[in-house]
Amino acid sequence: MKDVCAVVLAAGKGTRMRSGLIKLAHPLSSEPLVKFAVNACVDSGVGRIIVVVGYQADKIKSILGEKFEYVYQERRLGTGDAVRRATSLLGDFQGELIVLPGDAPFIKPSTLVELVHRQRETKSVATVLTALLPRPSHYGRIIRDGYDQIKRIVESRNAGPQELKIREVNSGVYCFDTQKLLPLLPILMRDTKAGEYYLTDVIALLHEHGFRVEAMKVSDPTAILGVNTPQELKRAWKVLEKREKQKIRK
Repeated sequence: MKDVCAVVLAAGKGTRMRSGLIKLAHPLSSEPLVKFAVNACVDSGVGRIIVVVGYQADKIKSILGEKFEYVYQERRLGTGDAVRRATSLLGDFQGELIVLPGDAPFIKPSTLVELVHRQRETKSVATVLTALLPRPSHYGRIIRDGYDQIKRIVESRNAGPQELKIREVNSGVYCFDTQKLLPLLPILMRDTKAGEYYLTDVIALLHEHGFRVEAMKVSDPTAILGVNTPQELKRAWKVLEKREKQKIRK
């Protein structure tokens, strides 16, 4: 994994938390939320970790320290724009690129390792971590083609009635062939409803160019849970408490 780079998206304010403190600085157990995703990258053994910061950037940097690379997203224009900012540090990097949100506390290092291995085994240019949820809610839906590869990802706000019935969802965690990804980031179109550039749109572009896009479906949907609201933060606390109790019983 030393030849793999990870980009952690940590620029958003997290307005649904209804707090003056950036969402990723909120405590979960004994650590700020952002440390879980970053620690997963560290423990997986990736060679480089780039953190995209924006709102309260100094707060995030003070939490994580100086051993990571940082890039600043001045205007929060979505995940596609965030990754595009990180490309200034990638240059001619030839390895795999993992992209994950900073609010993913249950991503395991072993999952990131398996994601990279799946990418290499299938010789795909992108691999998306997915899960089946009984109530997919706001998660983007996975649209597959006739060969069971991912054709595109549709955000819930843009999904039609039939697409909203799909239970396989996008986790926001990806592995990319870096050199296949970089040329597509500048041509992403701004979503008319959200006013943002979605990284998910890269998946459709790769498919249109004839590239292989695979899914790696996790068996435990808890692994992809994010934290966007106070209620979801409480849910995350409960998940951690349950896991701690299970460790004690063992």
